[in-house]
Amino acid sequence: MLELLRGAYEMHIHTAPDVGPRKCSDLELARRFRTCGLAGALIKCHYADTAPRAALLNEQFPELRFFGGVTLNNSQGALNPAAVESCGKMGGRVVWFPTMDALAYRAFHARTKPETPVADGIAVCAADGSLRPEAAAVIAMAKRYGMIVATGHISAEEGLVVVRECAAQGVQALVTHADNPADCYTTEQQQEAVSLGAVIEHCYFTTYYDRTPAHIVAEQIRAVGVENVILSTDFGQPKSPYSDEGLELYAQVMAKEGFTDGELTMMFRTTPEKLLGIRRS
Repeated sequence: MLELLRGAYEMHIHTAPDVGPRKCSDLELARRFRTCGLAGALIKCHYADTAPRAALLNEQFPELRFFGGVTLNNSQGALNPAAVESCGKMGGRVVWFPTMDALAYRAFHARTKPETPVADGIAVCAADGSLRPEAAAVIAMAKRYGMIVATGHISAEEGLVVVRECAAQGVQALVTHADNPADCYTTEQQQEAVSLGAVIEHCYFTTYYDRTPAHIVAEQIRAVGVENVILSTDFGQPKSPYSDEGLELYAQVMAKEGFTDGELTMMFRTTPEKLLGIRRS
């Protein structure tokens, strides 16, 4: 493990148990992190609340810190403030807006996969582009429990509407995998989000699978400032590397793009710690 990654956090990882197969279980992830010197992770599931799983990991691995949250897909009642409330009460740290069930995400994939169901996709905005009342209620509930609001797989246009509402309500927003082709934010859109207090996330998934070149990611990071960015993997797919391996590979790729150890430490550790509310002893 690279020295600059010791004490770092994985902010986007999919582990088992899950609806589909995953690279490893929660327990295997924790054991690997303990061995290699990573500090913890934010566990994401598209279909279930991960706050209870994080709580169990923290009990079994007190030297690490794990966090969970809820993704507002149809399995959780879509734009459902009650799901956010129950997650918040269990210590959930993040609420993700719809991912696999987002209308924009389904429409994107329907262009190449006609069998993709679009009709019951979840829209965050009304026809006039304004935020739906239930989406605003989700953000208000997240504020009540001090949760981060992440954009999920909604479109960049919807994501900016969410970020603006987060700014208005005083909620921390996180723009999820901003360079992913399915919900790609332009540099100008990322700059607007940052100006409103949001943090931008880039995931190694898109670069590893040749969807977004590393130099494009680097240009976007420079445009918004390294202090406003976190780097994660979005791994968990059986064919992907393990999370710890992916973080190390991503750090090496970004180092080749000219980022210093200090800048990488900020994106892999310092800013994630701030988002998660972690104070070093």
